[in-house]
Amino acid sequence: MLPFDAGVLCAPTAFGKTVTAAAMIARRGVNTLVLVHRTELLKQWQERLQAFLGVGKGVVGTIGGGKAKPTGRIDIAVIQSLSRQGEVNPLVEDYGHVIVDECHHVGAVSFDAILKRTKAKYVLGLTATPIRRDGQQPIIFMQCGPIRHKAATPAGAPHDLEVVPRACRARIDLPQDAGIQDVFRHLANDQARTEAIAAEVRDAFAQGRKVLVLTERTEHLDAIDAALGGLEPSPFVLHGRMSRKQRAALVADLDALPPDAPRVLLSTGKLVGEGFDHPPLDTLVLAMPVSWKGTLQQYAGRLHREHASKTDVRIIDFVDTGHPALLRMWDKRQRGYRAMGYRVGSDVPAE
Repeated sequence: MLPFDAGVLCAPTAFGKTVTAAAMIARRGVNTLVLVHRTELLKQWQERLQAFLGVGKGVVGTIGGGKAKPTGRIDIAVIQSLSRQGEVNPLVEDYGHVIVDECHHVGAVSFDAILKRTKAKYVLGLTATPIRRDGQQPIIFMQCGPIRHKAATPAGAPHDLEVVPRACRARIDLPQDAGIQDVFRHLANDQARTEAIAAEVRDAFAQGRKVLVLTERTEHLDAIDAALGGLEPSPFVLHGRMSRKQRAALVADLDALPPDAPRVLLSTGKLVGEGFDHPPLDTLVLAMPVSWKGTLQQYAGRLHREHASKTDVRIIDFVDTGHPALLRMWDKRQRGYRAMGYRVGSDVPAE
């Protein structure tokens, strides 16, 4: 990356993008602004840059979460804190190096406005997913430069990757052209399906696995949690109704568990999609279907962190055959899984 003033590093989860960014900061030797899109990422970046660069707290500043403590040397900022109602903080003009974390978000208006305002000689974009759901990835390359390097999966990351499909054959009594949210609501309210999900989670937990259960609907999360009653220790539940402090406390409790202890984390996908880091996780239960390859990569990436006790990762995918839209989503997921190197189990439901 060093020979280029601007460009994108495309690297999978667990590659060590923060380490790479720290090395680039050290080699460039100019003041640096790191742009992130969520407040939770501020502290994570600050701690890691301090550790990797061997600098004290007075060197790495933060802007976001209602506070602004920039140092002017190395600063990490939440996008929303620098751009409000179309007004960009002129502070962004003062840096010689800008690093954009998860740069596939660049298409967002505030992101775009900030990058247009910067005067930095060096721009580095970081992403595991250089594609956007809306197809607007050219904006990424216009603002951050082209992909300069595509990194392979790290040697220490788990390589035994398996998808275990679980067919849900219940008929979904909705029109073929029903809105997808109506279909999802039907799935979330299907008690038999929820019990089947809970049974898979219990089995994985009994095998000593560290399980992440993802859905997109909070009421579905609550239903799965209720169906897991009696599990000890109780599932950790992460959802959007929690404050940032509550979420941070829950993650701290999760991290405090002995490395080999089985655990269950229930969450909505948005809260663990990017920036969430809990390396022991080795099993994903996909309780609500997705189709976009980028979302699938982010979710699976939660399992790909290196960890001493982890040799394999497993995704248990609940495949609904009762509606054509859901079968099309499964078809897309299969292609996405195989592109990431997963073996897809043979219990694949037929149309």
